[in-house]
Amino acid sequence: MDCQPIPFLDAALSPSQLPRLAALAGYQGPSGEFWPLYLQVVTQAFAARRALLMLRTPSHPWQAVLQWPLEAPDTPGDAESLLRLSEQALHTSAACVDDPIQPLMMGVLLKASFHGPHTDTVLVVMRDQAMPAPLSLWQNLAELAATVPLQYQLGMETREARVEQVGAHRLHDLMRLILRLGQEPHFLQLALSLCNDLAVRYRCDRVSLGWVKNDYVHLSAVSHIEKFDRKSSASHDLELAMEEALEQETEIHFPLDASARQVNRAHEAYARQHGATHMASVPLRHRDQIVGVLTLERREARLDESETWETGLVARACVRTLVDLHKQDRSVFDASADRLRQWREQLVGPHHSAWKFAGLAAAVILAFLVFFPWSYKIDASVALRSKDLVFIPAPFDGYLRTVSVEAGDRVEKGTVLAELDTRDLVLDKSMTVADVARYGQEAQKARALRQLADMQISLARESQSRARLDLIQRQLETAKIRAPYTGIVVEGDLRKNLGSPVRKGDLMLKMAQLDDNYVELEIDQADVHEVKIGTRGEFALVGQPDQKFKLVIDRMDPAATQRDGQNLYIARARVESPLQAWWRPGMGGTAKLEAGERRLIWVLTHRTVRFLRQVFWL
Repeated sequence: MDCQPIPFLDAALSPSQLPRLAALAGYQGPSGEFWPLYLQVVTQAFAARRALLMLRTPSHPWQAVLQWPLEAPDTPGDAESLLRLSEQALHTSAACVDDPIQPLMMGVLLKASFHGPHTDTVLVVMRDQAMPAPLSLWQNLAELAATVPLQYQLGMETREARVEQVGAHRLHDLMRLILRLGQEPHFLQLALSLCNDLAVRYRCDRVSLGWVKNDYVHLSAVSHIEKFDRKSSASHDLELAMEEALEQETEIHFPLDASARQVNRAHEAYARQHGATHMASVPLRHRDQIVGVLTLERREARLDESETWETGLVARACVRTLVDLHKQDRSVFDASADRLRQWREQLVGPHHSAWKFAGLAAAVILAFLVFFPWSYKIDASVALRSKDLVFIPAPFDGYLRTVSVEAGDRVEKGTVLAELDTRDLVLDKSMTVADVARYGQEAQKARALRQLADMQISLARESQSRARLDLIQRQLETAKIRAPYTGIVVEGDLRKNLGSPVRKGDLMLKMAQLDDNYVELEIDQADVHEVKIGTRGEFALVGQPDQKFKLVIDRMDPAATQRDGQNLYIARARVESPLQAWWRPGMGGTAKLEAGERRLIWVLTHRTVRFLRQVFWL
């Protein structure tokens, strides 16, 4: 910031002109203007070519924050000398320190902070030539240069403390006034006391209070006048001026500032007809609503900003008490009329539109719930079942040799599903064939020798061997397990058991047909009374929840089945929709059974009501 020389700095200073430097201690401008002026004075006092302020904080090293002249150039070695001289000035008790390397530099430790507390500030003066004797004068000058900023800061703090003290006294007086006004027992007494106290405190010719009723302002109190004519032209014009502030919902002054945009025609008309020089109307707000207007009239001078602010503070502090006392002093008829008017405004007024819309929407929704019929449907779990389900066991004891299908495969009738190992059976067949031939020959031999007993024995053994041969042949024929009909394998993963032994009758595969599926439903005991044979509904399977299929209940079990702690009734339903190729027995889903029309509110609350009746035995 470029600074112009102050009046007493028109000539260069010397040690004999100490009062000129000391005069800066009483400077009353802001610190942003003081420090450049201070450097300018120091530069002239020391006949220096350059003066700098060096600053160090706990988080930053030494740095130059300000200099005079502002565009003074640097010379080689200045930076190192500045840092060295600043550090030396910080750790010495002398008024000033000369740099031993560059004697033309001098450092002075300032007793005031340039940047707040916890900072170190050093003044560095650069000279073109050495200071002439006596050096004691320059020491005194350096000490004065170090003391001036401290005196300036002390003076600033003293002035600020004095201003704060005056403001504290004014605030204390305002609080005492507000507390005293709050002790008034009636509305008119409080209004008159408020007007009188404000008129005395701010030297007003007249202070008036108007109260809002039915969107109009009615004059209620005038300072130093207990009874006034409400129908006079002065009262009417004053009420019009107050209504002007009410309509614009802001403070209105007369005369207006050049930059103000308020309209004050009513104030101007009142001032012209009744001799008011300066006016100010302050709206009184209570819960975002203007309940009154306070008008102050003064001839000698206009209310300044602080007085207007204090008036508004007193008014805001008393408005709650004014409202309560006004309600208290009303007649029963006025109180009832105001209450009805408030209800009407709250109901049809523009305020709280969102809440009103929400209430209307809630009423419409409630009426819809109570009177609108709704199709009530019962939820039930479903599963696809097949009427023809075949269990295919192992035909004889043996070992699993090959497996041709897996669970989920669709097979045709006669397709080989699995095969057992027949090598042992082939050996047994060969041995049994040999036994049949041997016993036949023994029987012929015994017949030839007429040994009838041996012949009968041989024939019996031959018959036994032939029976065993038939059994082995039968086992060889059934070693290949074939599909009894066209269907799908629903159970049996035998590939992991290849080579393992199986026993006759062990379940190997399970097959089901696809053209005779039905639906099995599990209905909760709480809803079973709504379901009967012939009840219709729809179901959807988990795999394709977007596809709905129709069903009709055709059978219900009379007894409940307990599953997972619930009592469920099993019902059987036929599918009226076309059967799908992707259906598989065992697929699960959800069904919706039609139970007639009910009120929507009953549909939403009947389970809760039923639970409460069970708990409280209603």
